[in-house]
Amino acid sequence: MLARTWEVVKATMAVAALIAAALVSADKLDRQKAPANAAAALTEPAATGAITPASRH
Repeated sequence: MLARTWEVVKATMAVAALIAAALVSADKLDRQKAPANAAAALTEPAATGAITPASRH
């Protein structure tokens, strides 16, 4: 019984470690991408899909 419980605990910790690693990796990628996207939104309104009043017919 104790061996089975220990196997479940190890598997749970392994899954938690994988999830934590994925979240850290995603956060790192988001931080690398964020400045480029913010700069593009400020300098290039057409890239964001914004409709300006001058383009209406």
